[in-house]
Amino acid sequence: MQITLDKFGRILIPKKLRERLGLRPDDVLEVQLEDGKLTLLPQRTPPPLRRKGRVLVVESGATADLGQALIHLREERLDELSR
Repeated sequence: MQITLDKFGRILIPKKLRERLGLRPDDVLEVQLEDGKLTLLPQRTPPPLRRKGRVLVVESGATADLGQALIHLREERLDELSR
């Protein structure tokens, strides 16, 4: 996949990739340069834990839309079958 750098040095991460990674507006990405390769790493804070009785429970929302994830998996499988 190729993307184009605009005149301000910005890139657009394609929607399908953002959905697969669960990226949302205002998410923080770390930028690394290694051996001439530019790497973007999502910086996620661990979800908060709380104790419910004697069990630790994660208080967190969904990171992505389950329906979109299923559609994407079906598309990938269909692509593999058509090869």
